[in-house]
Amino acid sequence: MSNRTIENMLIERQCQKLVTRSINLLDQGRWQELANCYAEDGELYRPSAPTVKIEGRDSILESFTSRPAKETCHALTNIEANIIDQGLVVVTSRVVLFAANKKAEGIESMVQANADIFIGRFVDEIKNVNGEWLIAKRQGSIELHYKGTSDKTE
Repeated sequence: MSNRTIENMLIERQCQKLVTRSINLLDQGRWQELANCYAEDGELYRPSAPTVKIEGRDSILESFTSRPAKETCHALTNIEANIIDQGLVVVTSRVVLFAANKKAEGIESMVQANADIFIGRFVDEIKNVNGEWLIAKRQGSIELHYKGTSDKTE
């Protein structure tokens, strides 16, 4: 394997890891750490509002902290990194979102998930800023919305 191939594999892995980490932080409600995954001038387009740009790390942080509290589980899959050049990588992924009302603080218990399941994608433009890979732009979208039934019949 050439040095360039190995270097590209390392870049791809770092960018895939950043995307996965950002989704884990989102589900854990670790807002400051999540905002720090974005470049200072980063952009976020939420899957629920794919044409509304949230610009800048501080605005992205505010958008997370101002949302109503809820439990979420984002299942991320089909993660593919494409190196555009040595300073820019585009990572595409599929995401399935399950959500529920917020659990009571300090109680480790299960909550009933909402009947709605959303399936979409993220396209992340990751740039190298002073040796650190950061999200420059996250474009989210929803392609499928499953509305489960709340009736329990057996």
